[in-house]
Amino acid sequence: MRVELGRGERAFWIVLFAVVAAHLLAYALLAYPAMPQTVPTHWGVDGTADGWDSKGSTILMGALMPLLILVLLFAVPHLDPRGASFNRFKGIYQGFSAAFTVFMIVTAWLTPATAFGLIPESGLLVNTLIFGFFGLLLVGLGVAMPHIEPNYTFGVRLPWTLADPENWRRTHRFAGPVFVVMGVATLASALLASAAPELTLVVLLVALLGGVALVGLYSFLLWKGVIR
Repeated sequence: MRVELGRGERAFWIVLFAVVAAHLLAYALLAYPAMPQTVPTHWGVDGTADGWDSKGSTILMGALMPLLILVLLFAVPHLDPRGASFNRFKGIYQGFSAAFTVFMIVTAWLTPATAFGLIPESGLLVNTLIFGFFGLLLVGLGVAMPHIEPNYTFGVRLPWTLADPENWRRTHRFAGPVFVVMGVATLASALLASAAPELTLVVLLVALLGGVALVGLYSFLLWKGVIR
């Protein structure tokens, strides 16, 4: 049994692909011709543009990447050997797909917006947008974690979670609050970026890597029987 696409699900994906197509069309017809030949393509932890490239490089990384990501997100439930599991949390997966696609589109427009002077090349706005959106995404994932059913591509995919449904259930129940904390820490790092970029990097590394490591350790100890 594979993932089922009802009328509502088909409409959701059609609308999402239409949004990405509109983004691609606007980027190609409006943003790309108006941009100078050299544009900012990378921003440091403090929000200052510190990398530039030709505007042609933005076509793949900016304009086309949301489309490629969306195609992958659409294909995942159909390619996953446990694709039927997505039927039981399709609302969560669709919400994540929409949020991540919008995140990619917003990120893509940072370059032309900065090139046009709408976003300053230095300041807090870029980091606020990126860290803020990513933090909210992590918080949303944390809330959804306990409801994700076993599959091979979405969730905490470890050998022992994939082999044991009970380990999967308890690991994801544990991971929920951890991801919420990771998201809140990411949101807080946006406020620290301009004033203390070094501290921001430490906060991000501790929160993200530490959170992932904690979830993995919990799942492993659960598999070993250390945690009952």
